[in-house]
Amino acid sequence: MCQCTGVSAMTMRHIGTLNIATLVNYHIITLNIMKLLSKSLLLAGALLIGTTAMAQVTLGYTDGTINRSKSFRLGTAEKQGMAIYLDAEKAKMLKGATIKSVLTCVATTFVEGQVLFISKDLGGTPLYTQSFKPGNASRFTTYNLTTPYVFDGEPCYIGWVGDADLSYPALSFDMSKDFAPGTCWGYMNDGWVDVSSAGYGAPNIRIVVDGVEGFVDLTAKPLSTTGYQKAGTPQVFGGQLFNFGSETVTSFDITCKLGNGEPMVTSVTGVSLKSGAVYDFTLPEYLTDESGELELEISVGNINGVADADVSDNISKSSTYFYPADVQKKVLVEVFTGQACGNCPAGHTALANAMKGMEDDFIEVAHHAGYYPDAFSMAESWEYVWLYGSSGSYAPGATFNRTETVSSSDKPSVVFASNSQSSCNAAVQAFRDVQPYVDLKMYNEFDEATRKGTVTVDVFTYVSPSDAIHALNVWLVQDGLVGYQASGGAEYVHNHVFCGALTNSAWGQQLPLVPGETVRRTFQYEIPDEMYPTYYEDSLDRSFPAVPANMQLVAFVSDVSSTDPLACNVYNAAKIEVLADNMAEGVEEMEAVQSNAVVSVSGNTVNLLGEHAGAEVYSVTGSEAARINAGEQSFTLSAGIYLVRVRQVNGAVTVCKLVIR
Repeated sequence: MCQCTGVSAMTMRHIGTLNIATLVNYHIITLNIMKLLSKSLLLAGALLIGTTAMAQVTLGYTDGTINRSKSFRLGTAEKQGMAIYLDAEKAKMLKGATIKSVLTCVATTFVEGQVLFISKDLGGTPLYTQSFKPGNASRFTTYNLTTPYVFDGEPCYIGWVGDADLSYPALSFDMSKDFAPGTCWGYMNDGWVDVSSAGYGAPNIRIVVDGVEGFVDLTAKPLSTTGYQKAGTPQVFGGQLFNFGSETVTSFDITCKLGNGEPMVTSVTGVSLKSGAVYDFTLPEYLTDESGELELEISVGNINGVADADVSDNISKSSTYFYPADVQKKVLVEVFTGQACGNCPAGHTALANAMKGMEDDFIEVAHHAGYYPDAFSMAESWEYVWLYGSSGSYAPGATFNRTETVSSSDKPSVVFASNSQSSCNAAVQAFRDVQPYVDLKMYNEFDEATRKGTVTVDVFTYVSPSDAIHALNVWLVQDGLVGYQASGGAEYVHNHVFCGALTNSAWGQQLPLVPGETVRRTFQYEIPDEMYPTYYEDSLDRSFPAVPANMQLVAFVSDVSSTDPLACNVYNAAKIEVLADNMAEGVEEMEAVQSNAVVSVSGNTVNLLGEHAGAEVYSVTGSEAARINAGEQSFTLSAGIYLVRVRQVNGAVTVCKLVIR
């Protein structure tokens, strides 16, 4: 590598403070000995006449994984704690059973005033408390209750709090998949917060319960469906199940339903999931022609051939977006290079190898910046060196969609050293499942005689990507420039060379991204006979040939930030050849695609039939005459001949020819 100097946010819900002094001073609840004796006699009688035997089981939400390197603290205060919640259904199943002991792992022994508790309300007076000292920080320690606690069938919290030395992490979670909201809790600063969806998994807390009939109870954990789904393309969904029940699970059915599609049932047999075990599953491919916001529902049932004891947590639902089949997603790959960089040819090869067979999914642009300026260095490219987020820069470097892919050794950065084949491979793989959020279509008209052109970019927003400021960028790029390259010789071919920005500045032209709406921007440009490296003040004394046949226009939509290089994510990109004159041609080609009757005409009023995702109207010369957003059902046109391009909600595109008299 050639060098040249130059905690995710988490939403938490506070519900009050559990006072440790109250816990320590609060004594054990009074037990009704006569009622217990009566229950014991009834139980003994039931056993004598052959009913299902009661058993002692260990229950909780943790899968038992303890990793001290992944222990942590919440907040900045000494007071730390963790708890699990047994909801109404779980509490009903355990009614009459007795907690004999609690198993937990505290990740450090440097804790004072530690108290176990059972409470109906984390912010109120607990039902039971017991002081204890933390045991081994690498495994579960059993704490027998001085007075066993009998479940009354009402929901409750079970956990601990204590004052932990600020130098040590105290909380031990299993780091499994997330649970449903309200299941897992942690103490932070001045109250309890819900950490069920924080990426920690479950607190390492278990209870030993006596007097429980054997039962099966699988929990379907919440789904994560943030990837890129597309109508007409097979999708694979998966998730994680947790066995809360006392019985070992050997078989079950998983049902998957997407949108209005038919449910797909997958039977799983021959497994052995003991109590407290997790099961990661991947379902067969699911194909749908629907697009838009769809509900994905995955449920589990028929466990060991019987009904689940608690069906309330057998279904997991998630809303996921399916893009229409004609959406094109392109990843912008910006390369930082230089003619004096001896490692750059190897970096270019590593990138090419990583993208081999998938070249159509990526758009590469080379900035001759980051190392020393050279014959192809543009002023804008040196502004983009800011993306390194450091006073030092290097080459070869690369960024994929300006998103952090590989953290640098000193601080997070969107740029990584691209002469590592493994880093390039990892970056390519990471971005294949990232949503595009928007769709870009480019229309270009170029006159070779005058070397002048007009490029139009349509940006249609499917999903709002962020609350940040968004911008459209349009660049000119050239291939086939022959020149010197360290480690490459005097006849090295430089491709994807950035030749300048058509937009207002290096950071693009701001535009709104409103779901269901299209924004159009048009740019005029002229290509001289020679290009000049504008990095230099005396750039007119230097030049390289400008060959339109080797040039492309690249457009992309991104967030923009003036302060944070990590907040400039690119969402989607598009590319068109300068000589690909499609401003009028594209409309003529559409006429042959389809001619289904999806519109009706009354006078000069055009009515769109049924639901649609929007439409564009073109004159016979190829210019756009009107643009209709989703939900609009009618519009008017003046006399003439038109082509109407209707985007259906399922992703299909229909084109109709209209004559307005």
